[in-house]
Amino acid sequence: MSTLDSVEAGDHVCWLVGPDDDFAVTARAFAADGALFGDKVLVIGTPDTRWSLGGAAQGVVLDPVAERAGGSVWDAAALLETVRREADTACRQGFRALRVLARMDRVWPDGASPREIARHELGLDDLVLAGAAVVVCAYHQVGFRPAALDQAVGVHPQQLGTRAEVPGFRMYSAGTDCWSVSGVVDFEGAEAFRTALDALVARSATVRLRCQDLELVDVAGMRALADAARGVPGRRIVVENTDETFRRCWSLLGYDVPQIPVELAP
Repeated sequence: MSTLDSVEAGDHVCWLVGPDDDFAVTARAFAADGALFGDKVLVIGTPDTRWSLGGAAQGVVLDPVAERAGGSVWDAAALLETVRREADTACRQGFRALRVLARMDRVWPDGASPREIARHELGLDDLVLAGAAVVVCAYHQVGFRPAALDQAVGVHPQQLGTRAEVPGFRMYSAGTDCWSVSGVVDFEGAEAFRTALDALVARSATVRLRCQDLELVDVAGMRALADAARGVPGRRIVVENTDETFRRCWSLLGYDVPQIPVELAP
């Protein structure tokens, strides 16, 4: 994705904001498109004139830093609840969808760990899947550690902006407790993959992974899958659409045993 012009309801985009990107111009265009398509706009970021359209207020503007200064508790959980509430309100008010642009360096002014990012973004993806919202999470590259940025990319279906190295896989919601996994899970991306899986098994007794678009999983990726499955007692991961090579390697590694609660479904 080269610009935000093509985003649609149901999209969840990770925008890696580089030092030369004009954040204000992109934000104004994003809000203008909301007015054009009949969306309600929710901006989570700096509340100044950059967030206005033609000098008039456009939708809802919140600044987490200012909210905290006023005594409110404002974090990633508050962002999730705000998106859920405003999406419901937008539907009742007759808008096509809720259009969200969130500056994540304002949500996490001190940065965030890969685990925090995975837990938050996978939860947000559940909301976006319903089609009642389009959400762009703007991660300023100077405000987050490289591992955190890699994690953010891996748990978004779409990406704007580039980094020298990013995980080769994507994981995003495909239904209730069901997640699509695509790309490549190798040694370089195995840690981010494990972090995302940990976030999923922490919230659901059974997690389904749809892997029809998964090109490759190496030994490190399979180890991450096995460790995540047995990391929380009483959890189970069902892996769908794996090929014969995956199944053979899984068995050769000794993971096809009852002690590892992973089921390879057709």
